[in-house]
Amino acid sequence: MKSHPLRFIKIALCLFLLPSLAFAGEPYKGSLEKARSLDKEEFFEDAARYWQKTLDENPPPNILLYAKLKLTNTYSRLGQLDKAVETSRSLTKSNPSHYDSWFHFANSLAALKQYSPAAEAFKKTTTLNPEEGLGMVGLAFAYFGDQKPDSAIEELKKAMKIFKANRNISWYRDCRLAINQIKGFARFPPKFADLWLGKNLKRVQDTYMNAVLDLDSLLN
Repeated sequence: MKSHPLRFIKIALCLFLLPSLAFAGEPYKGSLEKARSLDKEEFFEDAARYWQKTLDENPPPNILLYAKLKLTNTYSRLGQLDKAVETSRSLTKSNPSHYDSWFHFANSLAALKQYSPAAEAFKKTTTLNPEEGLGMVGLAFAYFGDQKPDSAIEELKKAMKIFKANRNISWYRDCRLAINQIKGFARFPPKFADLWLGKNLKRVQDTYMNAVLDLDSLLN
């Protein structure tokens, strides 16, 4: 049988190109890993650039969602709240039934003290996942910031029932305490409770990030 030099050259060339072609087909992976590494090391400004680079490289839908959620978190950490709102708002439009998209949006709005739209966003989370009491707590504090203390107390009572059923004693007690504090604030000017409100909204965000959010599931 005669050998075919051209054939062997073509085969060798294909084998040589395969790894680079595969990498070219998924260019986002390098940026994604770099962003995750920088985020873990808390180099958030650099991480933000690589999250955006990941988005610019047309990743698949699950990675797109993951990177946008992480970018929202990063902007929040950097105090760039307008960018956090803008990014999370786009998520609610592209993923209107995604719980975490709405929770990120609600947290960002609340951090900017945009309490009325924050309440609407938190309300959406309670519709998407009515068994998660933290959304109701966020909604309650947003209502309080919007000067609707009665609505706030109503939501806290709903949350208490869920926390009691789930044996989450810590948040159950905190909701009961918050109800009493809201009633106590009634005789003071609205601005009197600003610091209290900010701390409670921050705790809702921290609890959500540390105990509810599971971004790694999007990578599977």
